[in-house]
Amino acid sequence: MKREAVQKKKEAERKQREEEERRKKEEKIRKKKEHIEEVTCMDLPLDWNNPYNADERASGIYIESISDALVKSLTTLGRVDIEFIASVTGSDYKTVITALKGSIYQNPLTWNECFYQGWETADEYLSGNLMQKWKSAKKANRKYNGYFRDNVKAIESVLPPTVATEDIYITLGSPWVPSDVIDDFIEHLFGGQAKYWSNSKSTQEYLSVKHDELTGTWEIPEKTRYAHSVTDTETYGTSRLEALYILEKTLNMKTVAVKDEVNCPTNASSVKRVINKEETLFALEKQQKMIKEFQDWVWKDEERKERLERIFENKYSCVRRRIFDGSFSTFPDLFPNITLFPYQKNAVARILFTPNTLLAHDVGSGKTYIMIASGMELRRMGLSKKNLYVVPNNIVGQWQKIFLEMYPDAKILTVDPKSFVPSKRETVLEKIRDEEFDGIIMAYSCFEQIPLSQEFYIDELQDMKEKVNDLLSDSKKITRSLSNKKEKLEKQLAELATTLDNIDCGVFFDELGISRLYIDEAHNYKNVPIETKADNVLGITRGGSKKCKDMLDKVRVVQKSGGGVVMATGTPITNSITDAFIMQKYLQNGEL
Repeated sequence: MKREAVQKKKEAERKQREEEERRKKEEKIRKKKEHIEEVTCMDLPLDWNNPYNADERASGIYIESISDALVKSLTTLGRVDIEFIASVTGSDYKTVITALKGSIYQNPLTWNECFYQGWETADEYLSGNLMQKWKSAKKANRKYNGYFRDNVKAIESVLPPTVATEDIYITLGSPWVPSDVIDDFIEHLFGGQAKYWSNSKSTQEYLSVKHDELTGTWEIPEKTRYAHSVTDTETYGTSRLEALYILEKTLNMKTVAVKDEVNCPTNASSVKRVINKEETLFALEKQQKMIKEFQDWVWKDEERKERLERIFENKYSCVRRRIFDGSFSTFPDLFPNITLFPYQKNAVARILFTPNTLLAHDVGSGKTYIMIASGMELRRMGLSKKNLYVVPNNIVGQWQKIFLEMYPDAKILTVDPKSFVPSKRETVLEKIRDEEFDGIIMAYSCFEQIPLSQEFYIDELQDMKEKVNDLLSDSKKITRSLSNKKEKLEKQLAELATTLDNIDCGVFFDELGISRLYIDEAHNYKNVPIETKADNVLGITRGGSKKCKDMLDKVRVVQKSGGGVVMATGTPITNSITDAFIMQKYLQNGEL
């Protein structure tokens, strides 16, 4: 009887727990449902007061058309602002959103569960990486019970078509190919187990190909593991250069060469290394054979094919270019006799709505007008507090003249070599830091004399060290170059920490508060250092120049503080395609 009572008690307790869990689950579902209904119902409290009713930017303005009010919002604030549009039209928020349906979309990443926030124009939302936006819209649509269904449909209607397999270029060294695919290719080439190596999980992990994305380096451990194989020394390699050595060089886009040591009395070691042309040609033939085999093999497995197609599509083929239309711009402060061409207005719109821009118009097409007009519009809209125009020394006066012709009432500061002599330098920099200007025009030579603080360099190295440490935490990405980079960074940090800052300047560039940096004739700053695994490529210099590295650092300062950079040049690409990479390094570093 006692045992039965105990069992009944346990059963009752179990049922009670289950009932409690069921109630908690139902309560959680109910609260979630109520929360979703609350944030998506588009209702405001009865005592809600539109903040723009007391804002001077909307004061005294009445616009009957909601679509016209959208244009006014873009020209006044540089963004879609439902509260502003509601204020100037006298409409409620829900009416505004309904009227603009299809012209604006709410971004699920920025709406913060507020029905009138996070809205973007259709051309902005339906551009960029659409696959990422589609995934976030699908996820949000499920979470909020169909609230973002219009987003999903709109993105699906403009998604670029899938790239056919035959149109996807893939080769050994393609950075988007996962390292395990290269492992599979090695197994395909050599078949069974490597000599003297066990087939344990730890061994396989040790022998797997490493690829770190920071330096772009591929590394194949134990490249002599198949030395006993004919495949290694004859089919895809030579007696002088084994197959895995050739494969690693190919992955890293390095030149395959076989060298001999010959006597050289003039060298300290009495020998020098020279290329053996015959053996090198033989190795190059094996390299081409290996590349062809990879390109034939890689698409044969259906599962691997689908995976690679998906990776390529998510990375490269889902980006839709945004078309900027500046026809809405009115430029209220521009001198009435000056009118910008449509392409100039479009360029201004691009600068207003994107943080970084390259103006690559032909020489004489009016890039100076675009930069000045966009800077003044950014100031008027409150999107930029301090604009700095860096221009060649010989056209500082010309820039000043054009600026005042366009905006006679503008308060500008011109900094040329005469006004930036050592005795006046600190005073000028303090003036830039502390005072308000519509535009600051500065000569190249003056700009290059403004130092960056020691703290900036320490922060940069610390950020890089953190990235390296993150990669080193993944065993599949640990390479010698990555480990060497960590050691180099630690050494640089130690040196910086013990070095006294002897620069005779009380104000540093990172203290000036520049929110928009304009660089005229930007091709003068192309010689930036490039970290690359490739060699013998025209236009690539690993060292770069001091002035270009300084420019790159100052660009990073502005970008990290939330500002933007505009580079203007009529010759963005001159010597080689690497010039395009350099422009991206300045303006699209995150994409790279």
